[in-house]
Amino acid sequence: MSDCTHASSAFRSASRPTVATWLARVALLWLIALHAALAGAADLASLPAEPLGRWFDVMAEKERPLTIEEAQGQLRQGGFTQGKEEVLKFGIGAPPVWLHLAIENEKRQTVERRLQIENSWLDRIDVYVVHDGKIVQRLRAGDAEATGQHPQVGLGYVFDLKLPPGHSDLMVRVATPDPLLVPVRLLDTEQVGALAHQYDYGYGLLYGFLLALIAYNSMLYIGLRERSYLDYTLYLGSFTLLNLSYTGHGYVWFWPGNAALQQYVIPLLMVVFGCLGLRFADGFLELRRHEPNTHRLVRWTMISSLLVVCLAIVAQRQSEAVLFAFIFVFAFSILMVWLGLVAVRHGRVAGRYFLAAALTSMLGNTATALAVWFGLTYTPLAFHAAGWGVVAEGILLALALAYRMRQDQRARLHAEHLARTDPLTGLLNRRAFLEIANPLWNTAKRNRRPLSAMMVDIDFFKKINDTHGHAMGDKVLQAVSALLSEACRSSDFAARWGGEEFIILMPETCGEQAGVLAERLRTRIEEMRLGTLRKPIQISASFGIAERGAHESLDQLINDADEWLYRAKEAGRNRVSGFSVLPT
Repeated sequence: MSDCTHASSAFRSASRPTVATWLARVALLWLIALHAALAGAADLASLPAEPLGRWFDVMAEKERPLTIEEAQGQLRQGGFTQGKEEVLKFGIGAPPVWLHLAIENEKRQTVERRLQIENSWLDRIDVYVVHDGKIVQRLRAGDAEATGQHPQVGLGYVFDLKLPPGHSDLMVRVATPDPLLVPVRLLDTEQVGALAHQYDYGYGLLYGFLLALIAYNSMLYIGLRERSYLDYTLYLGSFTLLNLSYTGHGYVWFWPGNAALQQYVIPLLMVVFGCLGLRFADGFLELRRHEPNTHRLVRWTMISSLLVVCLAIVAQRQSEAVLFAFIFVFAFSILMVWLGLVAVRHGRVAGRYFLAAALTSMLGNTATALAVWFGLTYTPLAFHAAGWGVVAEGILLALALAYRMRQDQRARLHAEHLARTDPLTGLLNRRAFLEIANPLWNTAKRNRRPLSAMMVDIDFFKKINDTHGHAMGDKVLQAVSALLSEACRSSDFAARWGGEEFIILMPETCGEQAGVLAERLRTRIEEMRLGTLRKPIQISASFGIAERGAHESLDQLINDADEWLYRAKEAGRNRVSGFSVLPT
């Protein structure tokens, strides 16, 4: 700058400038301008592989779209400001922005570099390489450009640049009604390849987890026909599609070149994802039964949200659809946490798992939303936080579903036990006894194995009820039932046949062996003492035994055992009768 000052003084002191003086003056001014231009230029070889937001100059369009020539004019007039973050963010519905990077290629030949913009939902990207005041390269891309360059899987948009020797200006215009996020890098081929491999491993791991969870819950639904597993499968599937859409995989794999779909698929899937999550929560937490008002609130939220986003899409109000989708995701995350708190407050253990899962998902969704919108520095970890949050949520909700399945199984087993068990004595009831006895009878008959049935009746039971009351009668029944259960072998089955009558089926037991057991039981019953010292209760029982032998059916066997019991009562009670087929 001192040379510049001296030169200016020399010019002022000259009274009659000659042609040579004028030429020198023009050359000097040209050198000064060139020096100023190069002073802020980035050495191509020294650029880092990280996002270059702070290296770029930035200008937002204020009133109307600018041409490249107008943008260059604004650059010369100082209309650009230096970027403030590594990843440039301008929010939802921001006006288009221009980016400028002065580049110095110190090599003598043209150098190839790849401009990577790691964002697949940008509607339009215009890239210009300006050298010696001329546009030497012009590229266009964006998901609203059906004929433009498509994003690469995982990488976003990648532009092949040819940078001539010396000074060049890289001018980029970016426009979208979605969150205007511009993670921009300038890489060589090797660096792009390494970055692609890194993304492939990360996305492969993420999608692998999600698909495994989807397959697991789908199989559980097919096997159990439990609605919660179907709802959760749909919830995970919608998030997988949402993740595919905003990472660019969906645009490349499923709807390539469909610009209209790409513009609205992200906000639509954001709302669908939230609604399916609320549907799952509604069913899993049984809100209709436990919290009917909350159930109605959830249903109203789902219907109204889908209606709003669909109306925005039909009206082609992309900015409003995107803004509503982001607001809805925030509200959805808060509502899921609140539902978990309600479930925990009502003492439902599965609600604890649900609350932990909802908190995890909320943190992930919030981190991703703030990273692409505002409030949180953009990093790959923050950008993918929603995906990994859903993976963690999936694991926790799988535990919640497993816990509830165990609870349901216990409830069903308990209900089955109650349906098969006499509530007073705890023995099998008649229906459960016959379900067990018929297969045992068929097996014994087919294999010609011994099998015996024993009928037991408490003597003078009506007199016990009339004298001591029904409460004491119940105690007698319970005491006899406990004795029968204790005396039976593991292979025997005892049941309350009705009233004060009991039946015992004894596989692999002949009549004589059954008679020995019956006599032992009779003696122990006779020795039982219930009641009080003033009103003791003397208990006895009569027994009838029938052996399979020549019996043609289980019913005949039971009828003969009952007939032998009748004969024991006729003979004076408190005795054992039977062992054989009754004479006809």
